[in-house]
Amino acid sequence: MERVDGYAPLREYALVGDGRTGALIARDGSVDWLCLPDVDSPSVFARILDAERGGSFRLEPTAPFDAERRYLESSNVLETTFTTSEGRVRLTDAMTLSDSGRLAPLRELVRKVEGLAGNVPLRWAFEPRFDYGRADTRIERRAGRWFAHAGASALALTLCDAGEGALRDGAVTGEFALAAGESALVSLAGTDREPAVISGRDDSEHRL
Repeated sequence: MERVDGYAPLREYALVGDGRTGALIARDGSVDWLCLPDVDSPSVFARILDAERGGSFRLEPTAPFDAERRYLESSNVLETTFTTSEGRVRLTDAMTLSDSGRLAPLRELVRKVEGLAGNVPLRWAFEPRFDYGRADTRIERRAGRWFAHAGASALALTLCDAGEGALRDGAVTGEFALAAGESALVSLAGTDREPAVISGRDDSEHRL
């Protein structure tokens, strides 16, 4: 997939959601649209509208790659397989739900990467821009996680075996590598006018 001036063709997007909001994810692994806490709330990622200032959450191999994807059967869980000259990895994206049968307050986007073959270096970039990029976004690291704030809204980024990341120019970026049989998990939890619900890896994987 080729971007033109930073924009992906609309046909290259897939949607994951939890019944209240949804994220648009391009074939290259970039979350380019997400409104929180609900679908009619202001965006936190809007690269699909403004490639420079809209914000996004990117995750991709560092080397050139081919990407194939599908939804898991009878689900809104998106699976993307990246193939590079060094190997293959599988990225699973979902906005998770609880076991109770009722919608819980938690808004969580989980991204799990699994090594399938070879050894694949990957990179990610967390660049939130609240309120369609109009709000002043502050990013800081606390208790081993990255937090982004704007007014009463916040995002908490939890990284498991995906590096720690570094803050530069309003974005947190990092790199890691996966060999066959290894995995990493990234959880993004959103909150608005209430305390953030922070999940551990086991909880996030269970809901995924």
